[in-house]
Amino acid sequence: MRRIFNHPKPCINCGKPAKKDIESYAGTEPYRGNLRVLRSTTHKHGDNSQIVAEVLWDGESYAHYCGHFCTNRCAQEFANAIVDGKERWR
Repeated sequence: MRRIFNHPKPCINCGKPAKKDIESYAGTEPYRGNLRVLRSTTHKHGDNSQIVAEVLWDGESYAHYCGHFCTNRCAQEFANAIVDGKERWR
């Protein structure tokens, strides 16, 4: 379960900051909208057509893959530490 934050909140287990919550866009024309374009790549085909692939970000959203943890591994390590009585809050 992904969780969205408005700042790069650190993982509770390892302290790694949350990644930008990005979206992918692909089309025949460049993206025109309110999101920031982080990366843009144009792929040209032999029949004179092109595909534009872009990575978009709203400028304020960050996400961890697994709730307040960056990975399932961090979530499991933290849970095991709690059960073993080695609470490691950072």
